[in-house]
Amino acid sequence: MRPRTIRHYITEAFRSLVINRLMSFASILTVASCIFIVSLFYLLAANIDYFLQQMEGNISIIAFVDDDVPADVMQNQVLPRLENMPQVQSVIFISRDQALRDWLQGLEGGAEAFESLLLNNPLPHTFEIYLYDLRYHEEAMVILQGMPELNLNHELGSTVEIMTTVRDVVQITSLVLIGVLALIAVVLIMNTIRITVSSRQVEIGIMKYVGATDWFIRWPFIIEGLLIGFIGGMIPALVCRFGYNWLVGVIEGIEWLNFLDFMPGEDIFVYVLPLAVGLGVLIGLVGSAVSVRRYLKV
Repeated sequence: MRPRTIRHYITEAFRSLVINRLMSFASILTVASCIFIVSLFYLLAANIDYFLQQMEGNISIIAFVDDDVPADVMQNQVLPRLENMPQVQSVIFISRDQALRDWLQGLEGGAEAFESLLLNNPLPHTFEIYLYDLRYHEEAMVILQGMPELNLNHELGSTVEIMTTVRDVVQITSLVLIGVLALIAVVLIMNTIRITVSSRQVEIGIMKYVGATDWFIRWPFIIEGLLIGFIGGMIPALVCRFGYNWLVGVIEGIEWLNFLDFMPGEDIFVYVLPLAVGLGVLIGLVGSAVSVRRYLKV
């Protein structure tokens, strides 16, 4: 394809956008509206998943060390084995003295009555074991139960099951709903673009009668669809980018909602931008190509 021909296609696409600005505006508005709904639901689903991940990150397996295990065995044998487990992200060692001091500090009143425990500390040494993912809990427990130096807190099992189930349900539901919303957006946008193209079927027919090839007619429409999809995708992406930060700031300013932890705007925009623009461009491309096809049969 020669550069002159490419320039012609691009020029015709922009000229068509200007001449048919009312229908072009309607198409862009439809694209932007549909993708905005998809983006909003993605933001909601991403933050729910982020919140669940943060909760999972605060859940650890508590392993108490037997009293008869020497300190050198804990540091040189037990700790390295825990850190080298493929399911383990990090391990925190809490000595019995540190555990007792933390417990006494947590007592707002009456801590003096328990200071005698400093002379005869009943608390064991403890390992807090954090996993990469709670789905690895059962595998990790099998390994940990085979370590005779440790006594495990078995109360985590039901919590892990609930957390992983909720997370799986949220992820699957999010994917299904986003897919359904995207499909609805495709149908609406393709119908809008089809109306845009059908309003110019006389122009297409004249070009066919004077000998223009199908691709010579098709390319300006395809480029026009790409432009409509790109603009229609950028608008909701930018609205979500700045609106998200504003909304998060408002919610964080509400005292009784301080417990909510939102995904940083910079991190989430890395996914929202390609999702919105990519979906818009794909829909514009497919919608234009399919819509103009029927009118090439003159």
